[in-house]
Amino acid sequence: MTAMNDGQHGATMEELVNNGLDNVNDGTRAAVPGIAQLGLYLVIFMAISWAMMFYIPTTFLFTVLLPASFYVLYSLVVFSPLVSGGWPFAPPLGSWRPGQSWLKPGLGTTALLVAAAIAGPLFTSTIYPRIPLFPVGFWWGIILFTVTLWYSMVWNGWPLNQKCSPAVRGIGGGLIILLITAILWRLVNLSGTPFAGAPYDPRGPFQAEWFFGFLVWIIVWIQAFSNVLTFQQWPFYKLGEPWGQIANTVVSIVLGWLCWTTSLTFMGPTFSFAAVAGSIIGMQNFHGAIFGYYPFQKFSQPKRGICNFLTEIALAFVWIVMLRVLMQPIVAKVQAAGLPFDINVVSVLYTLHFIALLTLIHNFYFLRAPFPPSGPPPAPE
Repeated sequence: MTAMNDGQHGATMEELVNNGLDNVNDGTRAAVPGIAQLGLYLVIFMAISWAMMFYIPTTFLFTVLLPASFYVLYSLVVFSPLVSGGWPFAPPLGSWRPGQSWLKPGLGTTALLVAAAIAGPLFTSTIYPRIPLFPVGFWWGIILFTVTLWYSMVWNGWPLNQKCSPAVRGIGGGLIILLITAILWRLVNLSGTPFAGAPYDPRGPFQAEWFFGFLVWIIVWIQAFSNVLTFQQWPFYKLGEPWGQIANTVVSIVLGWLCWTTSLTFMGPTFSFAAVAGSIIGMQNFHGAIFGYYPFQKFSQPKRGICNFLTEIALAFVWIVMLRVLMQPIVAKVQAAGLPFDINVVSVLYTLHFIALLTLIHNFYFLRAPFPPSGPPPAPE
């Protein structure tokens, strides 16, 4: 990972991580978790996520909490090392220091995420673009999520990153993401939905549900060539800034379009974007963020990335089959509530809006307690 110097703190991300993130609370160093422990870690969060989806009242969950959760995903990334350096509470550039409790960054940042989940939907439903939270909030939310990942994983927070304080990176980066989201919203039209022609219908060139699937497939490639997952921006980092980011952006859009349009010729839309693309996104996240590219971290790029990607695709299809069983009780509750979500969409919400979200919050802000915090990924080469 590129060193992130900060004038106030005077240390790189690697130095801050290596100089004490493992000493979270009492100065002792916990053993590095093995693959079996990390597997159990994932299973625990799968169980917590399943229970939340099953026991939270279904209508409230799918029409209020899940549309609002796009703002949790957005703020999770903005306050992470990828954009703000962990500002204001979390390492490596926030106020937390080795020896302090992991509850400080955990509870402090979680409060910010909850605030964003309340303020964001209130803003978009009452000020701009004045849309209903459900279901139009899903179409706005996928744009927000895509731009957030693009800004953090492709552009590395450029140009603010490495040039501004953590506060400016976080606040400025968050505003950049919101501005681009508002611009891209103008590309959407709501034809074919009950909201066509409404005052908030942007009447753009791309039908909202089609655009949703397209953006999910773009996220697959954003993560594949991201700075911290799969290929770790290989080969684009060789081009320098901003040319590498521009090339990465173009390739992600083209490959996303090809995957989306080609898949629609032989599979249904929700199976394409939710089951297949959503599962690949989930496996990219779990394989990189939880398992640290196991067992390919010993390789350099591009061999590491090729092995990562093939493994993640294989795991995605295993995941699809497994969720066909695990999601049945939740799908039954959704159908009983009369909500327009099939098993593919329920599965992707479980994967990304629950498991991935909870594990990243725990990893970034609760410092993966009781395990030691995960450090930066190995250098690409």
